[in-house]
Amino acid sequence: MEWARFHKTDENGRHYFQTYSFPYAWAATTPKEPGTGRISEAAALACSIISMSGWQWQTPCHCVECAIKAKSAQHATS
Repeated sequence: MEWARFHKTDENGRHYFQTYSFPYAWAATTPKEPGTGRISEAAALACSIISMSGWQWQTPCHCVECAIKAKSAQHATS
């Protein structure tokens, strides 16, 4: 399986990664974004939906900015 991960920001300003998985053979034949060599997010989404073994999920970002926001929110609620 091939994974494509895209950095996103939700409506609250928090970062996360939207990840899609799809068969490797599909990734090899899907056109890539000019200049990046990566599959586009629209193509990754389509492949993950069409493929019987495809998946989509979100994982939180752990960059410095997100870590500070999480700590601030934690202290505000305690």
